[in-house]
Amino acid sequence: MMPARSMVRMIVANTLRSPKHFVLSAFGIVMGIAAFVFFLGLSTGVRAVILGKIFPLEQVQVVAPRASLLLGEKRLDDAIVDTIRKRPEVAEALPRMNLNFPAYGKGRFEGQDLRFEVGGFADGIDAGFVGDSPRTAELFRDWEIVEKDQPKVACEPAPPDPDEDDYYIPPAPAAPAAPAAGTPAGPTSGTTASPAAGSVGEPAAAPRPRGYKNTCPKPDLYYCDESTRVCTRRVPVVVSPTLLELYNGQFAKSHGLPTINSDLAEFIVKRGGLGRMRFTIGLGSTIVTGSNAKIDRSQRRRIEAQLIGISPKAMPIGMTMPIDYIRRWNREYLGEEAAGTYSSIIVTLKNKDELAVFSQWLQDDLGLRLEDSLGERFATAIFLVTSLFVLISFVIITISAINIAHNFFMQVSERRRELGILRAVGATRRDVRLIILGEAAFIGVIGGLIGVGLAVSCGALVDWASSSYLPRFPFKPTTYFAFESWIWLSGLGFSTFFCILGGFLPARRAALLEPAAALAQT
Repeated sequence: MMPARSMVRMIVANTLRSPKHFVLSAFGIVMGIAAFVFFLGLSTGVRAVILGKIFPLEQVQVVAPRASLLLGEKRLDDAIVDTIRKRPEVAEALPRMNLNFPAYGKGRFEGQDLRFEVGGFADGIDAGFVGDSPRTAELFRDWEIVEKDQPKVACEPAPPDPDEDDYYIPPAPAAPAAPAAGTPAGPTSGTTASPAAGSVGEPAAAPRPRGYKNTCPKPDLYYCDESTRVCTRRVPVVVSPTLLELYNGQFAKSHGLPTINSDLAEFIVKRGGLGRMRFTIGLGSTIVTGSNAKIDRSQRRRIEAQLIGISPKAMPIGMTMPIDYIRRWNREYLGEEAAGTYSSIIVTLKNKDELAVFSQWLQDDLGLRLEDSLGERFATAIFLVTSLFVLISFVIITISAINIAHNFFMQVSERRRELGILRAVGATRRDVRLIILGEAAFIGVIGGLIGVGLAVSCGALVDWASSSYLPRFPFKPTTYFAFESWIWLSGLGFSTFFCILGGFLPARRAALLEPAAALAQT
């Protein structure tokens, strides 16, 4: 039997001495493996974005079925949450509660006034669920409960804005002092305004005095509540990456505003601290024309909130705050039943493969359902497209194996005398077979490495073209590919296997050659 080292040297020398044979044999393998690795890497990268960031399959949202005339509307309450938590498939179940009455927000950002509807676009969730970063976990808390027993600091709230008289009821002004003797009756400078032309008999709205100063300690975190007239911590708010991407993609550009990167802390520092991220929320007020919600003007009040982070746990289109704020406001404006009814329940499964069992139990035992999952549809679509391209890759590799077999049959025929000499000097049939199979395996390894390198290079080219020429869009990734180790190892393994498969019959034929017959060939 030929020594292993000598056999390896012979295999390498035989393969490299005929570049034409090597190129003809390896070309198809290179193309097939490149396609195989490229599409698997693309599939893995896209799945990581869609199913990891946008639609995580381990988390599902339980909602009540749509109301019907016969069955009415089913409520999600604490009893339902406790029942779900006891299921063996469930790792965690956390309720969400929507803000179910009118409210609107107003803020100032980069010199522009922003107004937006909050009612129906805000919800609350357990503060511990939104702990994506230490900073968010520290700030996203129900500060009314945390600071319940701390001494309160009295303050003077900001006067009402005359532009907001339709939405807020200003606090009753103090009774004016009697005018001093000799002072003409009527408004004095800096206290009231003269009626505008055409508004005889109607009191004019008091203009907001300039130079109002928030006297609360830590004014970047606290404001003066107009109903209690004490310094109150601003309500912490987080928004989702989806909303951030929508803002960065179109809104910021069309309004000349700066984009916000995913590192909100860096953005806040650049913009002047948390105090610049505050905005007011008018509870009980709305900017929706024709709203049928009936809330007495005496109930309307404004509070202040503060954007403190970006979290995938937040409401996709809207804002999320600690659930106890929403519960108290729903109780104040809608009653006790609204404060005990959840809009949905976020369920984290121990294993995403148990989703079907859990979904069936929800429908059969509780009469609930899962919110329509786009993630599952995307996962199915990605699987089908990936399977199609991988199948095409295997077809290319199989054709390449047939091509390798054809080339090696030709090589065996051309090298009959060489193989006969090997047999004559003592090489066994097994040695000849291993030499041919070794040459095929060597072509497979080299072709596989070139194919993997070509796939990675094409992926880098696609990423560069995307970052350079494609406009920004929601959840645009920095890379579309995830070339994990199992992908390129599979590529090398398949290339070697199919090359050996292609060389098997030629190797068997070469091993059966008789030395005398081979040497007698002219």
